[in-house]
Amino acid sequence: MKEIAIIAFDQFTDIDLFLMWDILGRNRQDWRVRILGNASTLRSAHGLEITPQGALCEASQADAVLFCSGKEGVPLALADSSFLPSINLDSSRQYIGSICAGAFILNVLGLLPKRQASTHPEAMAVLKTLSVEPVNQPLVCDGHVATAGGCLSALYLVGWLIESLFDKQKRDATLQPVLPTGQQQLFNSLIEFSVHQGRM
Repeated sequence: MKEIAIIAFDQFTDIDLFLMWDILGRNRQDWRVRILGNASTLRSAHGLEITPQGALCEASQADAVLFCSGKEGVPLALADSSFLPSINLDSSRQYIGSICAGAFILNVLGLLPKRQASTHPEAMAVLKTLSVEPVNQPLVCDGHVATAGGCLSALYLVGWLIESLFDKQKRDATLQPVLPTGQQQLFNSLIEFSVHQGRM
């Protein structure tokens, strides 16, 4: 049983968290997914309140850690003196991913050694000021670390993670239930291409 952690914070982007949570939460045989945070209640960018299922320090024990995003939430999290010190990750034994502005957290944690990442299109210019090359594709992978750009790229990020932890068959079985009716083949091709492109 694999352990997957999704790290959230106040003002997180709703779709980033909930789409990854929903896709991963449908399988309870191969892994357990939990949302981790540093407060008893977190509020999304659109005002939804959630209760994290564990503390940030528990991410160090997970097999995989995914960071959600937040245009306002990420800067607030990075400015919180209790946030970064609670996170101790090891990319040699853990799979670590981010979506959109979550790449800024990976950068501060020193998890972008090649100084390349995908992020939300509107955040690319800011990422460049940090000497990180923004790559204009939905998924960028470097070993056990991946960054995704654009909310719907959660499909690719989760696909990369499941394929990395298991195999392509498990990836397809995990994503199939959420693909649009009549377009499963199209989306499967996009997912396959994007994961392959991200690893190049």
